[in-house]
Amino acid sequence: MKKLVFALGAAAMLVGTTTSCGGNNGSKLSPEEQALNDSLTTAWGYVAGGQAAQMLQNAPARVKVDKEAFLRGVQTAVLADTADQSYLQGLSMGVRLAQQRTYAMKELGMSVDAAQWMAEFKKALLADSLPEMDAMQQQFQNCAQRAEQAAVDRKNAEKENSPESQANIKAGEDYMAAQMKADPAIKKSDSGLYYKIETVGEGDSITDSTPILVNYTGRFTDGKEFDSSKGTPARFMARGVVPGFGEGLKMLKKGGKATLYIPGKLGYGVNGQPAAGIGPNQMLVFDVEVVDVNPATK
Repeated sequence: MKKLVFALGAAAMLVGTTTSCGGNNGSKLSPEEQALNDSLTTAWGYVAGGQAAQMLQNAPARVKVDKEAFLRGVQTAVLADTADQSYLQGLSMGVRLAQQRTYAMKELGMSVDAAQWMAEFKKALLADSLPEMDAMQQQFQNCAQRAEQAAVDRKNAEKENSPESQANIKAGEDYMAAQMKADPAIKKSDSGLYYKIETVGEGDSITDSTPILVNYTGRFTDGKEFDSSKGTPARFMARGVVPGFGEGLKMLKKGGKATLYIPGKLGYGVNGQPAAGIGPNQMLVFDVEVVDVNPATK
């Protein structure tokens, strides 16, 4: 007799064919076998239900689950004819596709008409050949990418207009207005980067892909430091840092020193860098020194 192993996943239950513990495959069971089956059925159903209840109880707060609706879904699968494997496979795929449709509608903001979708699904499934498959796959990928980008743009717009983001933008503008009034040496580039060059340096110019060694200290407008090379020059390229930092570095050469005042749009943007305490669209200040340009690899 094979050992029975049961597993209830957090996302779905696998329903398949089963045989009796005694391997009778539908023949009349002895009283002892029937009693075992009854006990197994009772315990398995109760444990599975309890685990499902815990799963629902521990679901994220944003997920609202109607237990009666959830129960109807489970019941549809469990009471299905387990001899009809094709139906069960279709049911399983249907659940996954329904979840994908829900994601598309909620997360991507798309309007997916279920009847239209089902008509196209049926047409392709029952077709003798699929001459349009490659073109339709490309169309799907293109549309999905556009939908995902549109969803990102909407979320970024929401973050951009959030009270915290707008407050940080205004605080940065006010700070720079005061700094430029007090120090005429501070300039502003076409991109919106503020900078004060102490010395340009000498030698090769820095491009996006030029390896460089840089000493730097990053601080907030109140002077609090949030990052530093700590006396050991950091090795990177201008294209590997936030846009404002990279733009400022390309103004310098070996030995160059500057202070870069980087507004949020040229820094960490609407997402900020929470781990470092950087809020959305927060102004940052970097003191930088280019120690070497095209240093030898050790």
